[in-house]
Amino acid sequence: MRTWMGLALAAGMVAAAGLGVAFSQTRVDPATGPATRAPVAVAAAVARPRSAVDWQGAVGGLRRSGGAGDNLAANLDRAAVDRTRLPILLPVDAKLTAGARIYSFGDYYTITADAKGAGVSLSGTTAVIPTAKPLKVEVGPESLTVQRTVDGQLASFVRYGVLYTVEVRCDAPGDLRCADDNYVLGLVGKTTAVVLGAAARAEAGLGG
Repeated sequence: MRTWMGLALAAGMVAAAGLGVAFSQTRVDPATGPATRAPVAVAAAVARPRSAVDWQGAVGGLRRSGGAGDNLAANLDRAAVDRTRLPILLPVDAKLTAGARIYSFGDYYTITADAKGAGVSLSGTTAVIPTAKPLKVEVGPESLTVQRTVDGQLASFVRYGVLYTVEVRCDAPGDLRCADDNYVLGLVGKTTAVVLGAAARAEAGLGG
C-alpha cells in the first residue's frame, strides 16, 4: 500500500532542489526506494532561514478567491491549517479536495488527495537553501518548471514568495495523466484558491 504522506513530503523536497534549494538528511528506505525521505528532513528544513512572503499579494489572492478557498478547505484539519504560517494554495476542484488531508510543520505543508488510480500532492514552503546545481527553470514570472518522476509528473513554481509544488503519481505505467505534463500543468492552472489559517492571517496583519 502506497504511503502518500511520505511520497508527498519527498516531492516537496525534490521540487525544492529543482528550484535552487535543497533539503538535508535524506535517507533511502529499503521498502520504497530512494524517493522516500525521512520526516526529520522536513523538520530540519523548516528550521532554516525563510524567504519573505508577499503578504500583500497573498491577501489579494485571497480576495480574488472570493471565499472559494475556505469552502474547498472545509474538510481539512483546521488545527493544521491554522498553524501553517504561509498561504495555502488549493486547486479549484471540489471533487479532488473533498477527501484531501493536510500535514503542516508551520513553514512547510503538504496536502494529499486520492484520485482513481492516482494520487495528487500539493505543498508549499518558505525554507530555502542555495544549491550549487539548480535545475533549469522556464522563463516566467513564477519560475515554473516540470520534472518527470519515476511514476508521474511534478511541477514547481513560486508565488507570493513561496515555493509550491503540484505532483501527480499514477499506479499504472501507461496512465495518460502521467505520460506527459498536460495533466499536472492543468492542475497548476487550477491551483489558485488561497487559504489563510490563523497563523498566516496574523503574519499578514489580518488578525488570528
